[in-house]
Amino acid sequence: MNFLVASIESLGAKVTGWFIVGYDIFAFLTQSLLLLLDRSTWNRATFDVVVKQVYFTAVQILPVFLGYVLVISWLIITIILTTARDFGLTGFASEMTIRVLVLELLPFLTALFIALRSGSAINTEVALMRVNNELDALEHCKVPPMQFEFLPRLIGGVVSVVTLAGLAGLLALLLSYLSIYGLSMAGFEAFTQIIAKIFNLNILFGLIAKCALFGLAVTLIPITAGLETPKKLFMVPVSVLRGMMRVFFAIVAIEVVSLALKYI
Repeated sequence: MNFLVASIESLGAKVTGWFIVGYDIFAFLTQSLLLLLDRSTWNRATFDVVVKQVYFTAVQILPVFLGYVLVISWLIITIILTTARDFGLTGFASEMTIRVLVLELLPFLTALFIALRSGSAINTEVALMRVNNELDALEHCKVPPMQFEFLPRLIGGVVSVVTLAGLAGLLALLLSYLSIYGLSMAGFEAFTQIIAKIFNLNILFGLIAKCALFGLAVTLIPITAGLETPKKLFMVPVSVLRGMMRVFFAIVAIEVVSLALKYI
């Protein structure tokens, strides 16, 4: 009986903890959106910080990211083409490649790439700033952390994931065409018709919205996890681990909901 009571209490504590985390994330997002819509936010200093965040998050990693996309895309396209030929479905290879790679796999992998590179760094940086009282020092100096530290990271994350996922999709489309038709222009019309058939307004809007949510997940969750860190240095690694686990579950949840809305 005592074991059952303890289990229920433990489960209740975990559920309550998740609700608190969800409320904190929602409250932080609401505050960020209100600040984003405030005209006084957009001065030269804020804009410069946003540009730097986009550069560090997306531009700086572009060569490595494109190489990563090239290898992944080539492997997946080769597998799809080989499988399609084995089952006599070569005519559907182009559509399968676009649906699997451009709509689903590459945006998901882009979000994971940004999360591992930038999300963990953001979590660590915010946690250290909290432990070392740097956030309090900024507020004391009349420098709002939300405007100059947090909001630029959120914008940079969204812009970076949407942009990099778009570039990855274009590269995958080019590689797909070359793999199927080679350097010949004979299949260009048929290939563009398939693209036009797949990318209607609903699909295109859904893809952009999914990538934007991925971008929010890989920045918003690490920031809030860092702000939760107790002011003890040894808690920083714990905070980063907790934040990255939340990011992973959020990315998977977004992808699952997207698939359910699209195909069920």
